[in-house]
Amino acid sequence: MIEIKAEIPKNTKKRLMLLLELLEGEKKKRITSLEISKALGCKDTLIRYDLRYVKAVDGVSNGYDVPFLTEEVKKILELGTDSSLGGCEDINPKKICIVGLGRLGAALLDEEIFHKSGFEVCAGFDSSLNKVELMRSTFELYPASRIESVIPQQKIEYAILCCAENEAQKMADRLVKAGIKGIVNYTRAVVRIPTDVKIENVSPVLALQIVS
Repeated sequence: MIEIKAEIPKNTKKRLMLLLELLEGEKKKRITSLEISKALGCKDTLIRYDLRYVKAVDGVSNGYDVPFLTEEVKKILELGTDSSLGGCEDINPKKICIVGLGRLGAALLDEEIFHKSGFEVCAGFDSSLNKVELMRSTFELYPASRIESVIPQQKIEYAILCCAENEAQKMADRLVKAGIKGIVNYTRAVVRIPTDVKIENVSPVLALQIVS
């Protein structure tokens, strides 16, 4: 049984997410913290610190069993899997929506992006009724006027914000009002939301400015 020693810090959670991506593509049976650190571009001591939050792997000195570590990291990140199916099928995926169906939002309509991620896109919203009617998707697309009704009705918990920058705050306010628990903000706008709603700002421009 996995026990969380404490609430996982935000940066640790990010690194564990990257670690999971690495593990799911790893061909070897075992991997060391040094190999992980080289792949992720951080110190191996930091990797060992992060893995302290996964109690089942404490004290490993000869490398980690890749399949086992993969499943344990999924559990600690609360990404449900069905072990009877090789640990690759989502159980009760978390429901998300896309707000803003411009080029970036439209690209996220591809279901393959979220395949085996633990998340399921259930709805898309846009201020343009014409765009909603013309675009095609395997899930329903709605005018933004229906955010407050559709989100609670479909029990959607998270949103990806891809709308125009000048609409970002207004859309974020409406998402919060509709009951959204967390927002991934792809816009460059600084969005203010209540402290009990989580937000991750991942503007590609901002990311490039940081790495450069």
